[in-house]
Amino acid sequence: MKKYFLLLALFSGVCFAKPQVYFSADALSNSNAYSLQSGFYFPVNQELDFGYELDFTKWNQDVHSFGINIKPAFRKQQFYLAPIVGMHYFNRDIDYSYSLGAEIGYDFERVTIRAGYKDVDEEFHDNDAFYVGVAVRFD
Repeated sequence: MKKYFLLLALFSGVCFAKPQVYFSADALSNSNAYSLQSGFYFPVNQELDFGYELDFTKWNQDVHSFGINIKPAFRKQQFYLAPIVGMHYFNRDIDYSYSLGAEIGYDFERVTIRAGYKDVDEEFHDNDAFYVGVAVRFD
């Protein structure tokens, strides 16, 4: 039941504003780990954007995940702070798990520089990481 509630929450916040689409890549603090995202966000007002993203993360040499995240961004001019909550599917018999994180970033015209932290509920080697990355936005 919790999985269905999370999926409902993921898709219930769609606004009628024009969405911004982005693609991003992050380098994780774990050795040779990375994350790729494709997402969109809806501007709610000048201080809040509400977004969703598909996320592929290679946590270590053996474990990777694919999932969807909810990502509200609280803005102050070009800076933002975004808590991140997601549901991910993992390989290696780990199955599904929740993910949590936080991100700060700075928006240029079409590029965003960002840094953050992500953690998953499951226990495996390198199940959390700091990251730095870049996102490219499209209109």
